[in-house]
Amino acid sequence: MSVCVEFQPIGRRVDVQEHMTVLDAARLIVFQDQKIMTAPCGGRGQCGRCRIRLLEGTVNEPTESETKLLSADELNQGVRLACQTEVLGPVKIEIPPESLVGKQNLQLEGLDYEIEVEPASRRYVISTEAPAIHHPVSTWQQIVRELESEHNVENPTIDMELLRQEIPKEHGRQLTTVTLQDREIINRFDVFPAPRSLGLAVDLGTTKIAAFLVDLESGDTIGSEARMNPQIAYGEDLMSRLAYCRESASQSRQMQALVVDSLNKLLANLLSKTGAGIQQVEHAVIVGNSAMHHILVGLPVHALARSPYVPAATLPIEVKSRSLGLNLATGASVYFAPLIAGFVGGDHVAMIAASRIFECEGVTLGLDIGTNTEIVLAVEGRLTSCSCASGPAFEGAHIHHGMRAVEGAVSSTTWSEEEQKLHYRTIADAPALGLCGSGVIDAVASLAEARIVNHMGLFDRSRSEVRIDEKTGHPEYVIVPEEKSGTGHDITLTQKDIVAIQLAKAAISTGTRLLLSEAGLNKDDVDKIIIAGAFGSNINVESAVFLGLLPNVPLERFQNVGNAAGTGARLMLLSTRERQVAEKIAKTVGYLELAAHPKFSQTFAKALEFVGSHS
Repeated sequence: MSVCVEFQPIGRRVDVQEHMTVLDAARLIVFQDQKIMTAPCGGRGQCGRCRIRLLEGTVNEPTESETKLLSADELNQGVRLACQTEVLGPVKIEIPPESLVGKQNLQLEGLDYEIEVEPASRRYVISTEAPAIHHPVSTWQQIVRELESEHNVENPTIDMELLRQEIPKEHGRQLTTVTLQDREIINRFDVFPAPRSLGLAVDLGTTKIAAFLVDLESGDTIGSEARMNPQIAYGEDLMSRLAYCRESASQSRQMQALVVDSLNKLLANLLSKTGAGIQQVEHAVIVGNSAMHHILVGLPVHALARSPYVPAATLPIEVKSRSLGLNLATGASVYFAPLIAGFVGGDHVAMIAASRIFECEGVTLGLDIGTNTEIVLAVEGRLTSCSCASGPAFEGAHIHHGMRAVEGAVSSTTWSEEEQKLHYRTIADAPALGLCGSGVIDAVASLAEARIVNHMGLFDRSRSEVRIDEKTGHPEYVIVPEEKSGTGHDITLTQKDIVAIQLAKAAISTGTRLLLSEAGLNKDDVDKIIIAGAFGSNINVESAVFLGLLPNVPLERFQNVGNAAGTGARLMLLSTRERQVAEKIAKTVGYLELAAHPKFSQTFAKALEFVGSHS
């Protein structure tokens, strides 16, 4: 039986079958080009982040997960978890501001380079004549013959789908422009001059997808756009998504389709802004971590999802765009950058290529910080990488009042010693709805600096600023009181939040320390630290150093390079030489498996401490 679910405040309705969860119903709705709700734990009732309020209608009784994560008062007020609430009849649901997905601050900027433009595709102008009794040669035959005789292309071939297209009726002689990749003709224009050749570069991240429309003739980036990765609705971390894919082939295809749909929409938006057409987009390069890569390409993920986390393939892959469902030119192909090992994927290769770490003198560390953090150590050009499961805490997940970097998120804090008070700033100066990753880092560092939190990450319960949560009995600190928040509730930093940050920062710190240790070095030997990624671009370096997330070296040694993975993707799109550089990086970089290191546990335990705070 079909029943209606109405979502407020967005006023959207959807018909679903009885016993479907509210979360699954919400996943059916797209609002302002994105899903309206996410579940960091993948809908398993573990994180408590998909809170809703039942306004009208009939649903199931609260589950065991809900009684653990929600207070009696909340349950009495109709607060439920969307992933645990089954629809038993027509219902009206309110999504509170902290659960509703907002427009995220997604980074597109990166490094800029001047390179010699030499893409994988190239164009030729061919003079053809309409077939006639005195000239019984097809247009395609003429094109192939001229490519061989005039342009020294040996044995050119034609993309089959392009060959199947009907050729417009010709009258006399005309100029035809064809695009070749290797020896294959992948595109054709029967107008002269032909519209410019375009390419698409994509940084396929766990949290966001960044796309760049590039002129393959001039090398200019003529448009860029980003959106949330829609797979977030099925889990914010890689393992949750891989687990979902492993459950069935149809679910794996569903996850693939979500990304393909987003890529097609991103490209359509970019083309509409520039006035270009799909047939002009003749090539694409996509970089991503191993999980994102495997899901989109359609590779088996079972070995990647369990120890020792082995990718099905690490070599560069090139496939026809149509085989993936991507709307590019008829014969266009998509190049996927090579992987290194484990979860160190093509995005890390792209970051290394763009930041030119391999050309740095001395000792350089490169960190691409995110849900999955990759670190590379360059010692006089010799590279070693590792992957850290830093988790989604830096994206605001697993934080009690956490959220992504959207309007209303507390993004920075400072401690006033004179006032003995914590000051905060929100994105767009909007009423506070919660804490994003950079805000949590700042808040923990500020409270540690004020000695409200000690070096082990524990609240000082003797401080008057610290209160005890009645339900859990755990201490917490009110960052934004209810009368000033946009939710009508206190926005707090809890003891559990601090633990989440400790675990995330310890993972990154452990990776850094073990990479240096294996090279016989320590932090003082590091000449430069390059920080990449959206979170890394917004982080307060001083706070990160204070907590031990980043090495304690002089601040002038840090360099922010923005979305270096996106820049690397553009380099590979524009230059076959840059593509060769990336492939060489993937083959030669060393890989350190942290979990197998004999000093991992000991180093991780030590890294939990906040190095700059007071004992």
